[in-house]
Amino acid sequence: MPQKAKQHINIISKYRRNDALIDIWSLVHVSTGALMAWVMPPTIALLFLIGWEPLEVLILSPILSRYNIVFGRETLRNSLSDILCDVIGVALGIGILTNLVAPPFHFF
Repeated sequence: MPQKAKQHINIISKYRRNDALIDIWSLVHVSTGALMAWVMPPTIALLFLIGWEPLEVLILSPILSRYNIVFGRETLRNSLSDILCDVIGVALGIGILTNLVAPPFHFF
């Protein structure tokens, strides 16, 4: 097996998948959901946010791991909790943020 392939396997096996229900990324998901729902229709925001999870885990994580970048190594449980945080963020964006301040621009 080539040295580069061995290195790639060592990097992947060194880090366990993130299985946490709540982590620092939960805050990122809530705030991103709120901001996206503030500047675009909530259904479109949710489609983007939900679509991000498989993109992150199935496409970006394997590609970045080839360059020794650990990103998106999470379990289904963590991905689903991230989506729940996105939904909470969208609800906050619609219910609170939009009522407090008018968005500076709109997408879609």
